[in-house]
Amino acid sequence: MENAVLPATRRTQLGTKYTRRIRQRGQIPAIIYGHKEAAIPIALDAHEVENLLHHHSRVIQVNLDNKSEQFLIKAVQYDHLDTTPIHLDLVRVDMNERVEVEVEVVLRGTPAGAHDGGVLLQPVNRVLVECVVIAIPEEIRHSVVDLGLGGTIHAKDLHLPPGVTLLTDADEMIAVCREPTAAVEEEEVEAVEGEEGGEPQVIGRAEGEASDEGSAS
Repeated sequence: MENAVLPATRRTQLGTKYTRRIRQRGQIPAIIYGHKEAAIPIALDAHEVENLLHHHSRVIQVNLDNKSEQFLIKAVQYDHLDTTPIHLDLVRVDMNERVEVEVEVVLRGTPAGAHDGGVLLQPVNRVLVECVVIAIPEEIRHSVVDLGLGGTIHAKDLHLPPGVTLLTDADEMIAVCREPTAAVEEEEVEAVEGEEGGEPQVIGRAEGEASDEGSAS
């Protein structure tokens, strides 16, 4: 894993007003903490941070006070549109220390079920894993080309790199290839209308009661 090197400056003034000024200067506020040492508020170049996050980097090297040190990106806070990072939490770690992190799951290919009219849905796009800091995968890729109509992919089906342990529930459904919702709903309606008796059952209607009574409710 290649570590990005970000120059940093200390933040001596804290609070909303000052963090707003920092962002106006093209920087992002961040804080360094961990290993029972004092927290250090810093500011980083916004463009460099966005580029770093775009490449899914989890470990960065920060140059502060002419000293370079590596940190784990523990948390990223985004704006109200969930598109622009506005704050980082950086944690001091030993590069051989085992940590728990969330990693993005990226599905590759077109499922076989798509040729039968199916669509690919991915209700879960991140899983929790444990590994040493230097072995954190940028992403977990999984091919869906063999996924047929009605087929599913669970967390236990993902192929993890050596030394990476899955912490997410093994039966957590990551993806499914299914018929479009509209088609499923249409089939359900046809099944109901085709039931013997023709008229849909009215729950709570007494036997022999007129069908139009209570229609105003």
